Amino acid sequence: MPAESLPGELREQVAARRDPDSFSNRAFAVTDPAEIDFGSPEVQAVELPASNGIGTARALARMYAALIGEVDGGRLLAPGTLASATREQAGGKDRVMLIPSRFSTGYMLPTEANPMTGPNAFGHTGRGGSLGFADPEHGIAGRCGAKVTGADGC
Repeated sequence: MPAESLPGELREQVAARRDPDSFSNRAFAVTDPAEIDFGSPEVQAVELPASNGIGTARALARMYAALIGEVDGGRLLAPGTLASATREQAGGKDRVMLIPSRFSTGYMLPTEANPMTGPNAFGHTGRGGSLGFADPEHGIAGRCGAKVTGADGC
């Protein structure tokens, strides 16, 4: 399919992926090989900052639950820090992914394309389309769209 027949936003993404010198392509190609098997023991043994947090979907949901409330007697964020996690610090077109994005201090915030569970949710997308998030207004934490509620995160 010719790139000219794609919608504008997709056309720009395809052009960036085809151009080895584009900012987007260089950012995605920081590893050698570019395609990483995150299931391999070798990859799990190294540190890839902001790329290879390893855990189960249930564990990630419990971590997000502990950000917005008490889990097993502990809480990870104080109320002021939680407020900072839901307050926009930067927004606009992401220079790597070439789509609109919004960020708080350390987390992605909802956008039209990724509304999460509402305007007060926060989290982060991962490779392959996964999403870990929490919504303090609704008391929801989850991963990959699986709704998780309750003090035990299950």
